[in-house]
Amino acid sequence: MGMIWLLAAALWGFAEATLFFIVPDVFLTAAAVHLGLSKALRLCVAAAVGATIGGVLMWHWGAADADTARHALLHVPAIAEDLLTRVRAETAQGWAAHLALGPLTGTPYKIYAVEAGAANINAFVFAAVSFVARLPRFLVTTVLAAAVHAYMNRRDVVVSPYVILAIVWIVNYAIYFYLRN
Repeated sequence: MGMIWLLAAALWGFAEATLFFIVPDVFLTAAAVHLGLSKALRLCVAAAVGATIGGVLMWHWGAADADTARHALLHVPAIAEDLLTRVRAETAQGWAAHLALGPLTGTPYKIYAVEAGAANINAFVFAAVSFVARLPRFLVTTVLAAAVHAYMNRRDVVVSPYVILAIVWIVNYAIYFYLRN
């Protein structure tokens, strides 16, 4: 695995933590199939580092001009005022737990980053919690993809794992956008 894979994972993590809306898990699950689990796990760390850096950037934007940052977030697909309002309330009460559980509710990390900045949560604490919250999310999807791929190999499934990944991610985003609209 070359440096280009690590850089791609970090950049995707960074992009999704800012204003990009396709999660790094899409790249990471494909890497698990293409490169194998051990290499993909290293990519998860790179994606979490990139996401943390992007989150800190969004934290700074939220601290400097929360209204403009919130307005920009409303231009990201499937982010609406209800999510901003909910995350603002969650940030005021147990923000770290909500940040970690956000992926389970389909709440983008970038909103928590902006609201943490707006709430003047310590940037270093936010960064540390961000890394700890993002990494397991990436690890779970990557390990699951590798396990499904290994199962398919043992069963001699003739369908390409990339086709299955594409279907899974298309269905995942279709459900997400359907539920958000």
